[in-house]
Amino acid sequence: MIRQYINLTNKCNANCEFCCMWSDSSKNRFISFEEFKEIIDSKNEDFELQLEGGEPLMHNDMYLFMEYARSTKRCKKIIILTNGILLDEHLPRLVDFHKNYKIPILIKMSINYWLYRLDKTSLDKALNYYYDVEFIDGVDIVFNVRLRHEDNWLKDLLEEKSLTSHSNIFFLQSYGKFEDQDEYEKPIIVQNIDDWFIYSCDGKCFGKDLIARSDYEKELS
Repeated sequence: MIRQYINLTNKCNANCEFCCMWSDSSKNRFISFEEFKEIIDSKNEDFELQLEGGEPLMHNDMYLFMEYARSTKRCKKIIILTNGILLDEHLPRLVDFHKNYKIPILIKMSINYWLYRLDKTSLDKALNYYYDVEFIDGVDIVFNVRLRHEDNWLKDLLEEKSLTSHSNIFFLQSYGKFEDQDEYEKPIIVQNIDDWFIYSCDGKCFGKDLIARSDYEKELS
């Protein structure tokens, strides 16, 4: 089993000041169906598909990509990384996709100080999303919490909102827009699958080199 990490777009609706992919609302690169298809067709193994960004829910063809991955009969799981801003309108469709095709879907929703600053109700929404899918076998949501060293207040809020037990909590990492922040560690991915590959939003493969992909994405408009 392999995992394909595919960045669908460098456009984002949050403009986080620490973005590891240099994404923001001024960017406009969206991976094409042809580029996506070439990635999927380049491997013959069964795979898990992780859709990233930017904000992947902003890509108009995201569901087409999911349909194509499903059509290969090799896609065993779909993972979507999102900041959650558009999740309210997409969650029902993602649930329907799972019910139609029985492919497990894992939604990884980001929580951090910047997103909370944008929307003070975001933690309440996150808990509601969790309850929306709690009893749907094959659809899960977890919260990827990224902290600065001074963000104990956010950890307290997570506990207050009963989100801690559903969260993966990490410190921010020193790459992307935080590449010069020496107080944070460089990124490490720990996997429980056989192999994995990461791709930029124009379809270029960077193997397992997160920092090289980030540096490349910095230059894409």
